[in-house]
Amino acid sequence: MASDMDNDALGNPAEDLAMIRQMMEAGRNRVAVSGVHFILWGILLTIAFYVQYLSVYGYLPEMLVEIWVPMAAIGWLVEYYLARRCPPVTRTSNPAVVAHSASWSVVGITTLAYFGMSVITDTFDPKIITILSAGLMGGAYWITATVTGISWLRFVALGWWAVLAYATSLKVYDGEMLLVMAAASALLLTLPGFIVRRLHSSGE
Repeated sequence: MASDMDNDALGNPAEDLAMIRQMMEAGRNRVAVSGVHFILWGILLTIAFYVQYLSVYGYLPEMLVEIWVPMAAIGWLVEYYLARRCPPVTRTSNPAVVAHSASWSVVGITTLAYFGMSVITDTFDPKIITILSAGLMGGAYWITATVTGISWLRFVALGWWAVLAYATSLKVYDGEMLLVMAAASALLLTLPGFIVRRLHSSGE
């Protein structure tokens, strides 16, 4: 009985070791996501939505493709550059990085596919792409929060789903929604990106 009491007091070494490893892995997962991609796309989207708002209300010439194609091209080129700089072992060996990257790739590819095909077929609907992109970004944030252990990112996901709900509820979808999306991009992409970047730099 004394031996059992001693074991209870000391704990199970195997369980303790597993917990330590889990905590270390959670820490590695947190710092593996640098936040740079959030900052990049947050800034690009904020600018693009605001420029389109100015275009819709006549402050700039009427534009759509002229705004979004350069924005997407700049974003993907910078992503390619960042991927080339990132050591292959970091990109491939950490499941958190793989899941995070894959989820955000889904956001970009799906949104780009809808935009391209709808413009080509002249069926582009700003409400549809808003709902689609907001829902996908909410899902991507939720996945990132789950695989990295950065739990507060779930609130950012809820923010994007709130944007989805708001856009869905609008009976009249006008240019003012572009300002909403610009603000959402700044608050729900750029700002979390800077916070995650700070966590990454401090190694927390």
